[in-house]
Parts: sequence; C-alpha cells; structure tokens
Amino acid sequence: MDPHLKYDNLKEVIRRHDYKYYVLDDPEISDIEYDILFRGLSSFERKFPELLTSDSPTQRVGIAPVSSFKTYEHNKQMLSLSNVFSKSELQDFFKRIEKRMMDVSDYDFYCEPKMDGAAISLIFEDGILTRGATRGDGTTGEDITSNVKTIKSIPQKLLQSSSFPIPSYLEIRGEIYISKDDFERLNKNAIHSDDKVFANPRNAASGSLRQLDPKITSKRPLSFMAHGLGEVRGAEFKSLEALFLNLANLGLPVNKLNKKVNGIEGCIAYYENILANRDSIPFDIDGVVYKINQFAYQDKLGEISRSPRWAIAHKFPAEEATTLIEEINFQVGRTGILTPVARLKPVKVGGVIVSNCTLHNIDELQRLDPRIGDTVVIRRAGDVIPQIIKIIESKRPDESSSIDIPRFCPACNSKIKQENQSDWEVISSLKNDKVKSFGSKIEAEYFINFSNRPEYQLKEITNRAAFIKCSSVFSCPEIVKGNLIHFVSRKAFDIDGLGQEILNTFIQKSYLSDPSDIFCLENYRLDLEKLEGFGKKSISNLLTSINNSRNIELSRLVYSLGIPEVGEATSRNLASAFLDFSSIQNASFINLIELDDIGPKVASNIVNFFKHEYVSKLLVNLIPHLKIKKIIKKNIDEMPLLNMQIVLTGKLARFSRDEIKESLISMGAKVTSSVSKNTNFIIAGENAGSKLNKASELGIKVLSEENYSELINDPKKYI
Repeated sequence: MDPHLKYDNLKEVIRRHDYKYYVLDDPEISDIEYDILFRGLSSFERKFPELLTSDSPTQRVGIAPVSSFKTYEHNKQMLSLSNVFSKSELQDFFKRIEKRMMDVSDYDFYCEPKMDGAAISLIFEDGILTRGATRGDGTTGEDITSNVKTIKSIPQKLLQSSSFPIPSYLEIRGEIYISKDDFERLNKNAIHSDDKVFANPRNAASGSLRQLDPKITSKRPLSFMAHGLGEVRGAEFKSLEALFLNLANLGLPVNKLNKKVNGIEGCIAYYENILANRDSIPFDIDGVVYKINQFAYQDKLGEISRSPRWAIAHKFPAEEATTLIEEINFQVGRTGILTPVARLKPVKVGGVIVSNCTLHNIDELQRLDPRIGDTVVIRRAGDVIPQIIKIIESKRPDESSSIDIPRFCPACNSKIKQENQSDWEVISSLKNDKVKSFGSKIEAEYFINFSNRPEYQLKEITNRAAFIKCSSVFSCPEIVKGNLIHFVSRKAFDIDGLGQEILNTFIQKSYLSDPSDIFCLENYRLDLEKLEGFGKKSISNLLTSINNSRNIELSRLVYSLGIPEVGEATSRNLASAFLDFSSIQNASFINLIELDDIGPKVASNIVNFFKHEYVSKLLVNLIPHLKIKKIIKKNIDEMPLLNMQIVLTGKLARFSRDEIKESLISMGAKVTSSVSKNTNFIIAGENAGSKLNKASELGIKVLSEENYSELINDPKKYI
C-alpha cells in the first residue's frame, strides 16, 4: 500500500476508536489492541517522518511549554447568558419573547443542562482543528490550542459524514469539564501525592486549561461538550436540533440530555426532570438553558450587550453557603469507626437547613484543618450530603487551634486504635504489562496467586492513616446500638415497634445487650408495661412482631448480622449458593471467592467475621430462637430469567421496588444498579433519568410497569 494512504488509514482508524471510546463511551476494541494500533502509528511516523502531520493522534502531547498565552480575538463575540431563578422570572422572559415574536408562531425551544465548566471556542478549517481559545471577556480570549489538542474527546480532525459535508470553516462553542468520578479520583491522587487539591470540578477544568505545559494538561481528565455555534462558512444550519445532529455525525461530543420542547410548559417540565435526576448526571450542572431552536428567529430577536435575547439560564437553588463551625466532635458508628463531625451554625443550602457536616476521616480532618470558630463554605454534595469545601482562613479566630485526634472512645472510654490503609500495585517485569492497582493487600495477593504469572511482584505505594476505631469492638454502647438498629431494620428482621429511641431505652435498662436478647424480651413483659409511654397493647404488639420475625429467610439473616461490606445483594448470593446458615458460617476463603460478585476482600471479611469469639457466642444464643426458611433449589424451568441482568429506574407507581426486585430474583434474574452492555432489560417508571438514556443509547429493551406484569406472567414473551 502507498505510504501516504496507509498513514491516512492508520490515523482514521485511531480517530474512530477515540470517538467510540471518549465520546460515545462504547469502545469496540480492548486497551491492549488500541495500544498496539497507537504504537504502530508511532513506529510508522518514525519510519516516514516526512509524512507526519499536526492532526495525527500522536501529536496530542509533545508540544513545548509556552512562556505565556497569546491573546485571541473572537470573530464572533462569545456571549454570556442572563439568569432566572424562579418561575415568575421565567414567565417574564417568555413574555418578552412573545412580544417580539408576535408575527411568528412556529418557533420552539431547545433545552440543555447548564454545564458547570470552562467555556471554550474551537475552530476547524477544512475539518482540521486549528485553534482553541478561552472565552475571556467575550471579545478577546487566550489562545490555548496546544492544551486543547491534549483533550481526547476533541477530534483533531472531524469525521467524514455521508449525511453532511465538512464546512470549510466551523467554529464550535462548548464547555470543558471534568466528570464527578474523574474529579474524585483526581483529588484522591492529589492527596496521596501531596499535590494541590481542587475545590470543585469547574476550578480544576479552568486551571488545567491554563497550564503553560501541555503535558500537565494532558494528565488531567478533561472532557468537552459542544453547546453552540460561532462563525461558519461552507455550510448552513437551520436550527440547533439540526446543528447538534450533524456535529455528532462529525465526531464532536453532544449532550444526550438535550431536548426540543414547546412553550413554557415544556421548558418547565424539562427543568423539573433534570433537577429530579441531577444526582445521576455524571457531571456538575447548575441549571438548564432554554434557547430558541431556529437560528433565523435567534437573529430576529438579537442581543442585549453581552447576552442574547433568545436564550436564558434557569438556575437551580444555591448549593453552597457560608457558615460558622460551632463545635467539632467524634461520632462512633456501628463498625466502631470514629467519624469527625462539624456542628454548624444552621444555614440553608439548596433549600435545606444544614447544621451538621461529616469530615469523613482523619485524612480529611488533617487536610482541611477545620477549627472551632472557622468560617466555612458548605456544599450539599449531590444535593444530599453536606460537606465542607473550603475554610476561609482570613476569617479564622486568632486563638484557634487544630483538633486533637482522641486517644479514648467518647462512648465507652476504651483506647482508640488507628488503622492504616495502603494502596498496592502489582507490577510486572515485562515492559509492556500495565500496572494494576488494588485497594487492599489481600486483593493484590489474590490476583498474584491466582493469575499464574510468576513475573508479577507486589509493591506498597502508599500507607496512610485511614480511620480510627474503638478497640472494644462489640462491647462499646454505640457499636451495640448500631448493630441492634441494623438487626431490626426493614431489610433484616423488620421488627415493628423497635425504633432507635425504644432501643436506647431497652439498652439503658439492661434488657438488651446483643441481638439475641430481643427474643427474650417476653421475660420482661411486666417491667416493660411499667415504662413511661408503654402499655399492655403496645408491648403485646411489639412481642407479636418479634415472634413473627423468628421465621426468617436465610438471606435476611445474613444481612442482619452486619458483616463488613456484605450488603443485601451479597447476602442473597451467599444464601443461593450455600442453601443453609451453617454452610455459610463455615465456608472457607476458597469456597467464597469462587462465587460471582464476591472478591477476595469481601471473602476475607466473611471468614474473619465468623471466626470472632463474640460472633460465635452471639450465634450460639441467637440461632435457637429462629426458624430459618429452607431454600429449595429451583429447576431451570422454574427460573426463566436465570442470569439475566435487569435494572430498575424512575418512580414506580403500582409496585414497590422491593416487591419487583424479589419477584425478579425468585425467577433467577440479577437486579443490578447500573446499566451496561450486559443489561438485558430496564424497568422504567416516571422521571427515569440517565439510566434510561444510557439504555436507549445501548439499544437495551425498556419495560414499563405494565410490561413488568406481563414479564412475570409470561416471561417467554420477552426472552
């Protein structure tokens, strides 16, 4: 083959695989196969250096650092958006649109999530990426082309599209961002390496773009999403909907949550749907954007100063607020781990009053160094969990001091022990083998022992203080209380009438010291009836509920024990595999590791749990009180959904999630929490969000609640 043609083919193949991996999240080849292709291209360029072009995938990194960025004047101004925060403000925006569009009735709106990243302009000339620039003041930005070329979701050359020719000049506006998962990993690695920790993904993305050395930018997990059009020559787009369809065909990332709607009702419905599903969206957003869909009508409406009349940002309620730390203490959890908690001056964040904020662990406490009297910025992570994201040190009291790590448990005064957590790498003497990382030594050792690869070696890469624990293990009152609360919870023994306050009272009165005592409360009936707030009827109802709970499924019993990292799904897995409690209790590490979904760490936790002297004594007292339901292995004919993976999402009206889950599992299905190419069905209720979108992208069959009823009654119809 002609070297020019071979070189072009190699580049095109790699570009398409980059597009499938970084844009569509649907790779067609393994990492090793990709590496082989990439090395082949590099080798070819070394052999024929005269063929090397700037758009080659090998040229993403390797550009020399610059001393400073040059300014770049935008041919077409990069506009900012005006904001609204309420429905009434949004109605005012629509009234202004209607007033200026009195002679037009066929316009509609294009809705997008408002991404919280760094705005950027990309210029493609004859399909080749020639320029990347920041927004700056809207008129003049900075030329950061060398950094933009390191971002793998931005093509250096547009894909050929049979449905749309490549314009001679195409300027695309969009957002550089870092996904939530990538941001978490970025900061975790920064903490381990003692590097800068970023306050939020937006700052991390913006700071990464402005690195003078492109090699540093290339190491940051940056992504790109197109959201607008600048100057264009050699092509014409009639609407945003048509624009984004064609951009996707050319290989540019487009937000799959974008949607065309009609009128204010459609816009508000879109806003409410995105807000309801905000947690599941993999990147930070702070609202939604409404734009007139048709470009001709955008031109008709025009602009005001730096913002368009034809678009508006509808912002979500504020997620951040500033408040004071009034106290910091340590809370003992069910497993004995002490968690530092900041008690705050109550403040409203995202529509909710926040007065407590966990500091997670000792690493976080030492990194943030929060002090009593500090002014802090609070953020509700995922709109649920409050966290301190910043200490305003300029407002710190003069006589403040760092918080001391306790030496004794605040609940029982037992000594505190510190447990370190290491990260481990399995490295190979073979040059081309990738390093594999594990969170625990036992996982890494298991990998080495069972991979039959003698060239693998184990290396400890970090050793850090992860958490502190009460040394009394199962006798600390907070641990006892936590275990009892878990034991009686809905997914375990489900005992009505044993709430947290009642359990506290029974513990204080010495009626309860471990879960087996629950089944002896009948012995204290007369004493219980004398307690304030209790009567014969309430005590009788409680004892009836306890008695009914004795007849328990094996999986619920396993779950109730609170084995570290053994949740509901793993408990079901153990019950199905071993069929009786004694077999689970005596299972070896090898027996356990052979099961699906049980890794070496969980297997080790199970073995060590049942070996503990306290657990052995507890089970001797507990098991005689119970009637454990026998599990009968079903024939394959009775399990028509055997090994099928099904996901539940959205609000289900007719059935509870647990009800659906139980029936599916009884028919052999695996009910999972995330959608992947291995998912067979998803059952979607109202306001199904990103899981439904991903299922649609992967071509996975979507069932309604009505379809679920048909599936249960006639599975063959759907298999």
